[in-house]
Amino acid sequence: MQQPRNSKAALAVDKISSLPDAILSRILSLLSIKDAVATSVLSKRWIHLWHYVDSIDFSDIITVNSILSNSNFNNFMYSVLLSRYAAGSHFTNRFCLVIEYGNPNLAYNLGFPNVNKWVNLIVQPGLKYLRLHLYVNDNADDQIPKLPIGILNCRTLVSLDLRQFCAKDFSFSSIGFGFPSLNVLHLRDICFHEVRDFMLLLAGCPILEDLLAIDINFHNKEDPLTIQEFKSLSLPKLINAHMAQCWCSCFPMKALSNTEFLCVETFMLCTKEQVNPPQCPYYDIPIFHNLTQLELHDRLELVAQVLQYFPKLQKLELNQESYETAGNEEDGQQNWAEPEVVPQCLSSHLRTCSIHNFLGLQSELMLAKYILKNARNLQIMEIGYLRCYPEMQIKLSACPKASATCQLLYY
Repeated sequence: MQQPRNSKAALAVDKISSLPDAILSRILSLLSIKDAVATSVLSKRWIHLWHYVDSIDFSDIITVNSILSNSNFNNFMYSVLLSRYAAGSHFTNRFCLVIEYGNPNLAYNLGFPNVNKWVNLIVQPGLKYLRLHLYVNDNADDQIPKLPIGILNCRTLVSLDLRQFCAKDFSFSSIGFGFPSLNVLHLRDICFHEVRDFMLLLAGCPILEDLLAIDINFHNKEDPLTIQEFKSLSLPKLINAHMAQCWCSCFPMKALSNTEFLCVETFMLCTKEQVNPPQCPYYDIPIFHNLTQLELHDRLELVAQVLQYFPKLQKLELNQESYETAGNEEDGQQNWAEPEVVPQCLSSHLRTCSIHNFLGLQSELMLAKYILKNARNLQIMEIGYLRCYPEMQIKLSACPKASATCQLLYY
């Protein structure tokens, strides 16, 4: 006699329920915390199991746009944390919170204070993965929440991912922090008191492998002492580095020289003489011996001059953000200069080149022609237009190509 479907489902639940608590807790830790809490209604066996998960995950964006929604989420979060502590569960391996506040006043007065309390409860020895992303519409710089200092004392962290915090009211040099186990550091929309604090943070991550720093701001600009102090900053384990809109005029590129992937703004790789007005680093540019993938943003007329630093480059992506960042076209042509010696990457290794947001500037055309003329092993040249430029396609198709197998693709 065939069993009803609901009986089969019940048997399946019973089989899962027969597993040891440790295995069930591990399974629940793979769910979002809301889903884990929801399993408490399955049976008496499941009522308390979620208390012992080692991951608290709110990776789906929590939207808070009213006093009521803020109160509801605060109550739920405190309920989760206090219930775990009451059950004797004090260990958290991973904490992820992504929260969007629709009103900056609501965020500043009722939201951020609670976020700091939650982080202080969670950040204990043993925490390895921490992701805190805040999104606040029309948030003024002076209302960005203060970075909870407890994070900097968590030496067990392996991955730290932060968005929209301000490291203020304390000095990195005075708190004796360090991240001896940190492999991944992702920072977005972070404000430091001074450039030295940012450098000290990086110096405190000796085995860092993956760095992302986007829209990094500073209350005080760097000074000559800072430049000299961090001249020899080294991140020997670094593999991937993505830095964009990092608003300091100098950064020791030597710290990134072991990377295999690098994304930066072009001027960060130029000398003072190559950039006008001078925005460039005060440090020597190293040779990136391990790098095979490079992504550069803006000032494309300077690209040919920096390729010499990447002898093993295989994949090159170029991004011109807008007409405004492209600068004056006449200046671009004046800055354009073919290197005296063809960069080694062009003559030996480059396989793919992509130019995104092609604006139709003469300096861009000159760069594309130069790469086609000298890249002997180039397989694909891909160009994405903001507008259709048929005459540019005709000129590029007619120009000499060092590689007989190169495909020109347009989109």
